[in-house]
This record gives sequence, C-alpha cells and structure tokens, in this order.
Amino acid sequence: MEHVRARAIAFDLFHTLVDPEEFRVPPFRRSIAVARLLGLPEDAFDAYWNAQSAARQLVRSPTVVERVQAFCRAQGVTPPPDVWPRVDELLGRTCDQAIRHPRRAARTALGELRRRGWTLGLLSNCDEREHRAWPESPLAPFFHAAVFSCDIGHAKPSPEAYAALPPRWGGVPLRDAIFVGDGNGGELAGARAAGFARVIFQSGFVAVNGLRPAAENERIRRQSDVTISDLRELLDILPAPEHGR
Repeated sequence: MEHVRARAIAFDLFHTLVDPEEFRVPPFRRSIAVARLLGLPEDAFDAYWNAQSAARQLVRSPTVVERVQAFCRAQGVTPPPDVWPRVDELLGRTCDQAIRHPRRAARTALGELRRRGWTLGLLSNCDEREHRAWPESPLAPFFHAAVFSCDIGHAKPSPEAYAALPPRWGGVPLRDAIFVGDGNGGELAGARAAGFARVIFQSGFVAVNGLRPAAENERIRRQSDVTISDLRELLDILPAPEHGR
C-alpha cells in the first residue's frame, strides 16, 4: 500500500477480528435451535428471524428474546417462563465464544498497533445480543472507541454509521483514518464513500468459513486498496501513525 497519512484505524468486528463460525458446530443454526426448543415451525421461524436481521441491528428494544416472544404469541405458543434464559444463550452462543476467545493474531496485531500510537476504533453492525460479551473480550482494552449499530441507530454502509466514530475516538477525522473489514454488506465501499484514507479487506476468515462464494470475495477484494489474510500483516503495512495534521 502506498504511503498514506493516517493516525487512526477502524475495524469491523465479526469475520474481521473474530469469527463466530469458528465456534459453530454444524449443523447448529441458532434460529433452528430456538425453533426446536420452543416447538415452533422451523421454516417459518427461520424466515421470520432472517427478515428481522436489519431491524435488530438498529435498535436495542425490543430485545432478541422479546422478538422471539412476539413470534410465539403470533403462533399461539406459550413456552414455560424458565425457557427464556436458554433461548438467550442459544441466540448469542457463537458470538460470545468468538468475542471471548479471539485468535492470538488479533491480540498481537492490536496490541502492537496501540503501542505504536494508533487510535483504534471498532464499528460493528450487530444486535443487542451479539455484542454483549464485548466488555469481557481480551481485545476490548486495545480500543479507544467501540460503536455498535444497535446503539446509534445506523448501520454500515450508511454515512451516519461511520460518522459516529470521530467524536468517540478523540476527534480524528475519517480522512485521517483507515478502515479494515471483511466487506460484508458493502462496508468497504461505504467506508471509501465516507472519506476514509484507505480501506483494507481482511479476507482471512471469509476465505475459508464458507459464508460467501469465492467470486464475491474477489469482487470485494477489488473494492479495497490492500487485501490481508492475517491481521499481523498490518504491522508491516502500517508501521506508525502520522500525527500533527
């Protein structure tokens, strides 16, 4: 990557820093697991859950459990009260595990970038349940700011989502920042449109977890300035931040 003046780095969370797929034992799917636990029609609940995805990412209330309860009422199903903690656990299990147990490469890269003086920010599209374990993550202390879409009411690639970072990480403007992500949902193109100095495609997880076809990963690669497969590559690409702008 050609030299660029920058002093902050924004990271996506899931499939960039951590990958819940590493902790999902096939054939586990949280929507199907919940439907079976509650005796709900699997196809209908799965369709409902997927259709709710964008809405869940923009608000904290109703919670994910409250959304499941609403579906149960519509189906005329009344589960016992003591089942809801189990539902909550199923809906967040793989995200919790990924957040609490990141790869050593992520800890190494973030720790060294922070030591070199980079301002680090997190910007994640997620619902209120998916990021609940973040305060317990070994990665959390490295960040100057962590922004979650359900808290701000905006999700990438909307300009408002990226604009939430500068006031939270000390005022560094996006033109002096770099964005690193797996490219899901158009986040790299959105970051470029928002004014980031450079965008970096972190392909390490999505190249192997089967969530996207190879052709889609290639399309996303072409949207980026640089592609990396291991976060430690950032230590060669970004030796030190530029200050004084």
